[in-house]
Amino acid sequence: MTELSSEKQRKIQNSFVFRKAGPEDLDGICDLEKICFPQEPWSRQMFSEELENDLALFVIAEDAAAETVLDKVCDAAGDRGKTAGYIIAWVIAPAECQIGSIAVLPEYRRSGIASELMGILIDVCRQTGTPEVYLEVRVSNRPAIRLYESFGFRIDGLRKHYYQDGEDAYTMGLAVSLKERTDGVSCGDIQTERVSS
Repeated sequence: MTELSSEKQRKIQNSFVFRKAGPEDLDGICDLEKICFPQEPWSRQMFSEELENDLALFVIAEDAAAETVLDKVCDAAGDRGKTAGYIIAWVIAPAECQIGSIAVLPEYRRSGIASELMGILIDVCRQTGTPEVYLEVRVSNRPAIRLYESFGFRIDGLRKHYYQDGEDAYTMGLAVSLKERTDGVSCGDIQTERVSS
């Protein structure tokens, strides 16, 4: 679907790696999900299905400096680190993109991971000529709303009782500028010439 490949990686702050998710990442992703969304986490099966979905962009951020138990025991995952965050979106090029979920572990928040994941998504939309991105967000989730607004998203609606606990959701949309980024980042290569926080 996109030029993202699991072999190509982007490093940032000397320890975070952003790459396409694979089946070997499911344990870390599911652990992260339970911490970030304890009331209504996605199931392992849901994540597994997204790995097979041709429309899905599924990128993880991992802390390459954090050694996991799996790394200590058998190094079966190669040079993989702790899953610090992820984004899942469905890019229905050239029409639109819908963000399904974005999450970052609490101890990694405010480190630029969510912004980098959003930047990767927007780059993919540019590459595929996808002009619009949509999402739903809890009305109480001010940090996420601020993040989305910083990328140019605007609140364009309200979905009453959208979440299982009855909370409402804002619908937000972004008109993607199809101009290339000028900060040295190339999403297709998942490489960067800059270091950001």
